[in-house]
Amino acid sequence: MDAVVIGLVVMLGLLCGSFANVPIHRWPRGGTVTSPKRSACPSCDSPIEPRDNVPIVPWLVLRGRCRHCDAPIAARYAIVEAVTAILFGLIAWRWGADPLLPALLVFAWALVVASAIDLEHRIIPNRLTYRLPFVLLPLLVLDAALAGAWGDLRRAIFWAIGVPAIMFAMAELFRLLRGKMGMGMGDVKLAVSIGLVVGYLGGIHLVVFAYATMATSIVVVVALLLARKAQLASRIPFGPYLAVGALIPVLAPDASADLVRRVLGL
Repeated sequence: MDAVVIGLVVMLGLLCGSFANVPIHRWPRGGTVTSPKRSACPSCDSPIEPRDNVPIVPWLVLRGRCRHCDAPIAARYAIVEAVTAILFGLIAWRWGADPLLPALLVFAWALVVASAIDLEHRIIPNRLTYRLPFVLLPLLVLDAALAGAWGDLRRAIFWAIGVPAIMFAMAELFRLLRGKMGMGMGDVKLAVSIGLVVGYLGGIHLVVFAYATMATSIVVVVALLLARKAQLASRIPFGPYLAVGALIPVLAPDASADLVRRVLGL
C-alpha cells in the first residue's frame, strides 16, 4: 500500500510540477493561471501541443527546444517538474497515507513556486503568499479533527503570526543598522505559511527550520566564495533558503528534531 501511495503521489508531483511552471512564468509578468488557456512558446507564441505537455519527456526528446521555431526552452521547466515529483515522493515515503499528507504536498508545491520565482525575479508574488494560508489552514483543521490535535493547531496559528513578526523585526533591525533591506516583504509574507505548517509539526521543528535556513545559506555562500563566484552568492535571494529550511522538518521530522536536541543539549 505504501508503494502504491508513493507511486501515485510521484505521478501527482509530475503533474503539479508541470502546472507550477504556469504561475512561475505568468505571475511575475502580470498574467494569471487561467488566461491564456493554453501555454505557448515564449519565442514564437505557438501554442504548446498536448503531447508536449507531458512532464519532462518532451523537453528531453526535443533537446530543450521549441518544436515549431527551434528556440531554446529553459531547463527550468523540466527542473521544476522533476524537483516537485521528487519532493512529493519523499514526503509520501515519510508520511504515507497520513491525513496530513495533502497539506504537506500543497506546502511543498508552493515552496517550489516561490523559490523558482524568487531566483529568477527576486520577488515572491502576493498571489501566492496571500492565498496559501487559506488553502493550508482547512487542511490542517481536517488533520487536527481526525487526530484530535487541537493543541497543535493552536500552536500553528500562533506561529503563523509569530514567525513573520520575528522576521519582520529582524529585517527592520538590519535596515536601521545597515541602511538597507536585508529581507524582502515577500519572505515575511511567505513566513505566515511556514509558521503555520512547521508550527503544526511541533515547537522543536521551528528551531529546526531556523537552524536549517541559516545552515543552508552559510553552506551555499561559502561554497560559492570558494568557487570564486562571490557575485553569484550576493544575487541569491533569501526565499530559497527559507524553502529549504522549511522542508527539512517536513522531510525528516524525527531525525532533524533529534539532531537539534543534541546540539542544544536538550
